[in-house]
Amino acid sequence: MASEKDATNAIHDNSVVEVKIRDFSLFQVLQVYEPSENFSDLPDVVLPAPSSPIYLEYTVENDESETECIFAFITLLKDFIKLRQEVSNLWNEYRSGTIDLPAAAVGANLAIELARSMEEEMAPLLKNHGGVLALLPRYFGAVCQYLGLDPFQKERFSDDMNFACYDIGATFLYNAASLLEAIRTAAPHSARQMPCYTGKFGWYDAQRAHLETTDNRQRWAQDKAALLEVVPDITLLFEIEGIPVLDEFARGVKYMFETQEIPVWLCFAVQNYLDTLRSFGPNITKVLAEFHRFNEITADLLDRANLADHHQNDAMKDLEDMRKMVTVKLNGVDIFTASRMALNRSSRNDRASRSSSFLLHNPLFCGLWIHYARVLLHQTGVRYAAKPGAVLHAVQLYTAVRQQQQQQQEEEEEEEEAEEHLVPAPEWPDLDRLVAMQGLQAFFVGTEPPASLQAHFKNYCMSRGVSPANWLAAANRRKGKHGKVLLQRSRAGIRELKFGAPVSLCCAARMEKRTIAEPTRRAWNAEVMQQILETSEWFKIQQEEQAKKDGVAETEFQAGAAADRKIKAKAKAAPAHPTLTAPQLVHYAAHAIQTEMPDLVFDYFAMHKMARGLLEKVRAQADDIGLPLMPHATTDVADIAGLVFAVAAKEMASKLGQSQGVLGKVAMVIREYVIAELDVDKCPT
Repeated sequence: MASEKDATNAIHDNSVVEVKIRDFSLFQVLQVYEPSENFSDLPDVVLPAPSSPIYLEYTVENDESETECIFAFITLLKDFIKLRQEVSNLWNEYRSGTIDLPAAAVGANLAIELARSMEEEMAPLLKNHGGVLALLPRYFGAVCQYLGLDPFQKERFSDDMNFACYDIGATFLYNAASLLEAIRTAAPHSARQMPCYTGKFGWYDAQRAHLETTDNRQRWAQDKAALLEVVPDITLLFEIEGIPVLDEFARGVKYMFETQEIPVWLCFAVQNYLDTLRSFGPNITKVLAEFHRFNEITADLLDRANLADHHQNDAMKDLEDMRKMVTVKLNGVDIFTASRMALNRSSRNDRASRSSSFLLHNPLFCGLWIHYARVLLHQTGVRYAAKPGAVLHAVQLYTAVRQQQQQQQEEEEEEEEAEEHLVPAPEWPDLDRLVAMQGLQAFFVGTEPPASLQAHFKNYCMSRGVSPANWLAAANRRKGKHGKVLLQRSRAGIRELKFGAPVSLCCAARMEKRTIAEPTRRAWNAEVMQQILETSEWFKIQQEEQAKKDGVAETEFQAGAAADRKIKAKAKAAPAHPTLTAPQLVHYAAHAIQTEMPDLVFDYFAMHKMARGLLEKVRAQADDIGLPLMPHATTDVADIAGLVFAVAAKEMASKLGQSQGVLGKVAMVIREYVIAELDVDKCPT
């Protein structure tokens, strides 16, 4: 009973301290000189008029006084507290299902990088007055004293601190700095030789750390165990070749061991790590399950793509490299545990072979891994689908058929009978989505699809690198030897698929191990991050979405085109986005990643497979369609689209003698193929 009562009293005392900290202003501990009342009541001194003009030369000097240093340091801590709250908000959004794991992780990682850039701006001033390890204890002690606590009054001699001051230390990053200093001192040799934690101070327990009844002594013990477990595994990140991703927390640990310095931004990263662990509690296992599920699904997708066809040697290598990357478990053992066991074969300590908890306890790393793999898969998929041309020419063929159907419907409304009735091709959602993501210019020369069959044929030729000059009269074209008219080629008409998700791609490039290891790599500051968001047009898209919501009532009874113009005009008239604070940038960056996710996860491998299958189906039924024999032997299935356009545009004669029915027969092939592949039970007519 006594122990329960003591625990209850300790928890009550902790809550009182937490309330005091919440109401506490960081600048309250500063000693400000206030003039006396008599001095304030004195009249202003009248200065005598100068007998002659006085010319002064004034040179601005940076104030590097101790007072200025403390003021700057407190301002930095205040900014870090706001960033820490935003990171907590992002993880709460992930747990509630508002955003994805990668979006929350990218935002949390960006918060550390912004914290680093803030500190780097004032690093010279801080170093002139002893650096972080001198300033943090002084400020921590001043705050404790202001709140009526003595940080050196320990309950037990063996205690690391006065645990009544635990919440103050966590808020102002003193706890993290103390733990890091202990780790740095215990392993001063190098990060590469960081010994594996043996459990001397216990192991992190997610269930216990999450309990509200946990007192400050137990919280400190859990913090210490969690950090001692993760740091040795972080040092492994730089040694394992199969890990291409690094987070800013890992970068900070590497920096600490290499320079023997502990920056404030690393303390910020450590405290975020501990906060995240505690907030997830026992649910931390869901993150690891999501991580492994993603890798399994990605591996299956890559295996299917590899089995489909090997049309490019470089694509094969990309697929193989990605397949190795997502293989993070062998025989049920993850790569960190396997590496740890290999390094500790000679160790007699059985606890050194304990399974690694790095992935289990690290939502930040797991989220960044998934994000990086998604970006890599997106880039590989775009290159995979772009080069053979199956997707390009399937889009051109499908668009021409749908366009002819629309024109025929318009003609049928004016005339009673039409010469040719095209079978309506079913909707192909993935292809329509691809065109919407890539834009029409990825498939057609110009800003709109060709308006006639002849224009479709020319567009096809230009997309294959054949110059429009070939359609000039023979007398006006360039001639070679013996007066022979030459086929003119041009790359201007060649279409290329583009990478999407610009913010996601920028963030993924920042977390690559090879770029993080570069000594000249500077942290992103707020200005750079805002420029990235503005260049990606994310703000513009959000303004248009908001304008749509605001304009629904206004445009409800207007025609579609008129309503769309009004919404875009309203979005364009909206003021430019103001300069954002660091927490706002973290929030918007995470939500930009979330917004880009549909473009990022689009399956270009499946799209290529289906597009190629359609062209092969058309080629297999070339005789029934009425297509002539190829003028030359070819193994490129994309050439069949050129034959269709050539016959439809009457540039070549149909095998059946009529060119008008070619697109109708192609429409039937497309209908049968898409219905079969998409398992469409019913197609609207």
